[in-house]
Amino acid sequence: MVLPRLKSGNTLLDLGSCLGQDIRRCIFDGAPASNLYASDLFYEYEDLSYDLWRDRDRVPPGHFLADDMMAENDIFTKGKLMTQLGPGQCDIISITMFLHLFNRASQLKAATRILRLLANKPGSLVLGSQAGSSDPGEVPLKPPFADLENGEKRTVYRHNPESFEKLWQEAGRAAGVPLKVNAVFQAPEDFGKETRKDEGFDIEKKEKKYFTGQNTRRLYFSIMRI
Repeated sequence: MVLPRLKSGNTLLDLGSCLGQDIRRCIFDGAPASNLYASDLFYEYEDLSYDLWRDRDRVPPGHFLADDMMAENDIFTKGKLMTQLGPGQCDIISITMFLHLFNRASQLKAATRILRLLANKPGSLVLGSQAGSSDPGEVPLKPPFADLENGEKRTVYRHNPESFEKLWQEAGRAAGVPLKVNAVFQAPEDFGKETRKDEGFDIEKKEKKYFTGQNTRRLYFSIMRI
């Protein structure tokens, strides 16, 4: 669904990109690099990604936009996403493993801003996957990530499909954007089957450590402007 659109000229923003592995997979699969953008909090990721992938000749400079989706509004509007990319410029926005890093209030803030970046036409798409829960709600984090500077305890919100749709419909109303939201859990019998072992590194153990708890699920989703 995504790759043909990229090959036909659609733009994609990978939000929470880390070292840009997802956009590089798109390039490997034939998407033009000029249509792909990545963004994360730390500007150092751009040089680190070039050092890792050794592809300065294939990925154009200026396509990594360091920015803070949680910044105050006057700072966010002057940031790279809004000034160098611009509102309404992204046909597709990937947010894999991004929203579940925040509590619900911050998720709503991020979702509303994501919709500001999304192209102003039907079919524009937000998609990805993240940790979810069959029992949705705020989940307290464990040390050393639990405490905020003001002494409050940090939580993250884990969604089921219904609570996730409610979040995005609320963001859509705030942004004035009509949406169709699809969200589904990975089938419980398939959860974790994508794990593998590679060069002695047991990825299965890592995934089990992160996705823990009887109610934990992997949530897949798409949010389309209609």
